[in-house]
Amino acid sequence: MEVNFTWSKTCDVHTHAHDDVENLEKIGDLKTNKVCLMGTRLEDLDVVSKLATDFQEKDEPSESKDHYRTILKDIGPKVHSRSNYLEEFINTLPPPTSFNKWHRKLENLLETHPNSLLGEVGLDKTFRLRDQESKRLSQAQTTLQHQIAIFEKQLDLAAKYNRAVSMHCVQSTGAITQLLNKRINEQQPLPPRLCIHSFGGSVDTIKALVKQTKGTSLELYFSFSIVINDRNSRLPDLIKAVPEDKLLIETDYHSPKGLDYYMLMIIKLVSEVKEWTETTTVEKTRENFIKFIGN
Repeated sequence: MEVNFTWSKTCDVHTHAHDDVENLEKIGDLKTNKVCLMGTRLEDLDVVSKLATDFQEKDEPSESKDHYRTILKDIGPKVHSRSNYLEEFINTLPPPTSFNKWHRKLENLLETHPNSLLGEVGLDKTFRLRDQESKRLSQAQTTLQHQIAIFEKQLDLAAKYNRAVSMHCVQSTGAITQLLNKRINEQQPLPPRLCIHSFGGSVDTIKALVKQTKGTSLELYFSFSIVINDRNSRLPDLIKAVPEDKLLIETDYHSPKGLDYYMLMIIKLVSEVKEWTETTTVEKTRENFIKFIGN
């Protein structure tokens, strides 16, 4: 496929290439020049930290049973035959990780990697835990209230260490809008920059969030990927709605094998929608990437 840009200027603001543990060494061989590796669980932190050291020119790392009863809910059918479903599911789970443990580890890694950002974090109204044996999605869902509480602690850390944040927002735009509004109005700590990755909301939400954060200390960015957003028929309209100095691109891909392809595809799509040359798309999103990362 023809390429009309320089790969050395390409920047993937959100990827999970480290999930493919058998091909980690291929991250160093990517044509894509800069990648932000996103952890999604505590176990990811050590892997991302090591890769940040191994590929310093390539990576920007991001870093009791009673407890389960307070943060999980059963979203399955309410029938007598499964009345004990949640309790039985909880009994299969490993002991929960203490707040102090993950918070301390995350903070230590932010200190260890001064050029890192924090991600990915955020809210997902549809999130379900996986069954420990089958690995299929269960009917146990984390409450949004618990997600908000953890997310706020992560925002506090990002503000403390002056780090950008990459966040997901799945069917939670209302909650995100309220949370940001509260922190702005109450003058609570805010990170310097925040990117809503693979944004799948509405054009009106983009406009509202841009207006909401204008004039505050928070710079708000939006990024898009083929892997997640290509299913959305409104994707061209969403890309058009983002101010050009706040637009980022990503792959959100789970392996270095194929990552360059998805990078090429999002570059071509943005170029078509914005009526830019591919070189212009790469250069503008690189400028935005550098500002977003902040180093």
